[in-house]
Amino acid sequence: MDSIPVALRFVPQGRNAAFSVAALLFQVATMVLTPLIWQWSGWAFAAYTLLYGYVTLLTWLMIHESIHFKLLNNRAANILVGRLHGITFGCPFHILKIGHMTHHRYNRGALDSSELIPSDARRLIWWRVSYYGRLFGMLYVSEVLSPLAFFFWKRVKCLVAAHSKNRALVALLELFTRRMVQAIQLDAILCVAFFAAQIWFNRYGLWPFFILFFWRGFIVSFYDNAYHYGTDPYDHRAAKNLSMPAFLQVIMLNHNLHRVHHRYPTSSWAVLRDFERRDAEQYDASLSSTIWQQLKGPVRRPARTTGPRAGAGQDEAMVLLEND
Repeated sequence: MDSIPVALRFVPQGRNAAFSVAALLFQVATMVLTPLIWQWSGWAFAAYTLLYGYVTLLTWLMIHESIHFKLLNNRAANILVGRLHGITFGCPFHILKIGHMTHHRYNRGALDSSELIPSDARRLIWWRVSYYGRLFGMLYVSEVLSPLAFFFWKRVKCLVAAHSKNRALVALLELFTRRMVQAIQLDAILCVAFFAAQIWFNRYGLWPFFILFFWRGFIVSFYDNAYHYGTDPYDHRAAKNLSMPAFLQVIMLNHNLHRVHHRYPTSSWAVLRDFERRDAEQYDASLSSTIWQQLKGPVRRPARTTGPRAGAGQDEAMVLLEND
């Protein structure tokens, strides 16, 4: 137990820097590579698309480490590199940060349980349309479009406060400080510039750009809730550990140990295996089998049968919401 504080402080800076540089360089190189590979060979473009999908996930994993202040030891550098990854990802870093910390704080609650329909909900068809739309790409599209609200931020907050019955959502908007909003506005402009540059390099044929954009949207959206689908709707730390081949676990930075991450949200990816062994964690299923279970669709939130079981990581997660 005495080694836990030491493990929580550990940051694998060298490995994170290597992953970050590789991901950023690849994202920039896609502007030139995409039209060239598209013209060269269909099979080559198919392989390139698979690599693009992996780099999409790697970019998110680097953002994830930055959100938890585990990408680099220097705080300013940690946020700067996280913002760079956010720009190439297509959504400003601070939006993703608040969204992810909300996920830790309200996991399986009304703000963060995409497959759970309120028990008193009507017109279930709209819930199903919303769920499957989110699953097949609209989550990412909403992330790409979300910065628009921050150019009219005061008006947006007033409208939400006036019309939303969800007090947690209103409180969530207050977490965005003035400095965050300004950073989001700048990063949003750079996101648009990056998209515009990609379109310009593909100006003689936009199909490869659209294919990769929607491929990224599908991967981000379909992967997002896989580790929580079907878990206890009243346990705020509910998550699954999912098995995968050893080489994939390495390049996926142990993200399959998701329940371990929720128990120790302030730890880096590099020590999750240590916590897994120390706590004798078990795998719930394989990622390949579990991820497709989401196609079963949304379900009504069941009635609570036991008292609330607050997650151990909630307070730790909220600490990370301090101002930048």
